[in-house]
Amino acid sequence: MAAFLVRRLVLSLAMLFVASFVSFCFFASRFYPLRGTPLLPAYWRWLRGVPSGRSFTHSLSGRPLPFLLNALGHTVALLVVTLVLVLVVSVVLGVLAGAFGGSVLDLLIRGMSYVGWAIPAFLLALILQQAVGKVAGGSGLGLLPVAGWAGSCPGGVGIDLHTFRCPAAGSGFAYVAHVLEHLALPAITLTVGFVGLHSRYLRAALVDELGKPYVTTARAKGLPERVVVLRHAMRNSLVTFIPALLADFGAIFGASFAVDYVFGLLGLGNVFVAWMHFNSTSLTLDTYAMQLLLLMSGGLVIVVSLLSEFLTAALDPRASFEAG
Repeated sequence: MAAFLVRRLVLSLAMLFVASFVSFCFFASRFYPLRGTPLLPAYWRWLRGVPSGRSFTHSLSGRPLPFLLNALGHTVALLVVTLVLVLVVSVVLGVLAGAFGGSVLDLLIRGMSYVGWAIPAFLLALILQQAVGKVAGGSGLGLLPVAGWAGSCPGGVGIDLHTFRCPAAGSGFAYVAHVLEHLALPAITLTVGFVGLHSRYLRAALVDELGKPYVTTARAKGLPERVVVLRHAMRNSLVTFIPALLADFGAIFGASFAVDYVFGLLGLGNVFVAWMHFNSTSLTLDTYAMQLLLLMSGGLVIVVSLLSEFLTAALDPRASFEAG
């Protein structure tokens, strides 16, 4: 197993180097000159300056690393809440659909999952803002903030009408509650589509497990159907479901950029747009800051993908650690 982990770690580091090289080549060839320096020496000089931040000192944003780390924290919080929701809701819906396969409940859950997966995240975000959020003069339920991070008042949303100030974010549990309140609608927006995908995946895995001989044997022993489904079939289905969910992290991470921008969470989506300067005739990029953003994003996706492979190896006793 140790050799397997080492091989996967080396492969992930190699992927990160490849991603950084592709990113550097794109920006070097399109947005700033190499001044006669060959590509590989220029890349090596740039790479050596990454850990100290020297490679990004010419950014239009000044010092982009502290700002980016703060934005990364907001995005990671959104992703954690989303992954928890996707896991819980997908398991509930997938088990219900699989246990009652072919029933009206199964057909209803499958139909809803197709609809959820088909709706674009940015469109669902706008719908939820109007229907559920606290919109000035809106006709929605007014239950949750529609934009901003805890303690922020973008566009006056959440402002105290008596003092005309933003509410204090608080500290401790009060701050956590305030953060979760602002993350509720964005997390639900991301969850809907991916629940539609992964609940169907779990249903298919569960139906496959319920047709295997060991399930027939368990039923022949007189075990209740609830025990057969939850303790035997579902447990084996989760062995592949959880790593598959983490393997889909790249898609969830990409969708979070659009959701973050729509809800103004001041995360990586807002940073990405802020570092792209549009005018009537051209597009100007803050190339140094954008390189840092792409490098950090690629690293995050690769780390989670590596975690997915480790979980697959740890959860599935049939996995071969000797396989490439």
